[in-house]
Amino acid sequence: MFNKLEEIARSDQPATPFLKCRITRTLEPSVIQKSYQLNSRINWVVQSSAVDFLHLLLVTMKWLMSEYNIPGRFTLSIHDEVRFHVPLEYKYEAALALQIANLLTRSFFSAQLGIHDLPNNVAFFSGVDIDRSLRKSVKDECITPSNPHGLSISYGIEPGEELDIFTLLERVNVLKARKENLPT
Repeated sequence: MFNKLEEIARSDQPATPFLKCRITRTLEPSVIQKSYQLNSRINWVVQSSAVDFLHLLLVTMKWLMSEYNIPGRFTLSIHDEVRFHVPLEYKYEAALALQIANLLTRSFFSAQLGIHDLPNNVAFFSGVDIDRSLRKSVKDECITPSNPHGLSISYGIEPGEELDIFTLLERVNVLKARKENLPT
């Protein structure tokens, strides 16, 4: 992996391997020595590839939400987390769409790198948080000096859920069966 990063960073026109975004011209090897600022150029490859991933994930999620009539919107991205607001009755469909968006985006990235196998633990998020509150963990009561009793007691906000792909598929299948009046 590091060899590939260095290969990109040392190339004449460094660009991300996914969306082909170029490094700023001030850091191109034609402007400065190839060995100068190598660490900065390698870091640029990593950070910019992560931005490529985020952009593709968000576009894919927007497409899936539109395609499957899931109302909602992207709200926030912090480091490796993305947050969407959706009506409660669509929470499982939106979470499943996020898992599928991740699968499609990771598949594209892997194919671009010549990796044609995607293990289950890479293809899907280990869990998708479904919550009514923005907190680090869905079970966190967020007890603070100004909120000594936590979210459940003070505000009636119950803990959220963290669901893996298998649990999400079960929940969505149950919802679908209910909508179609099928036995669950």
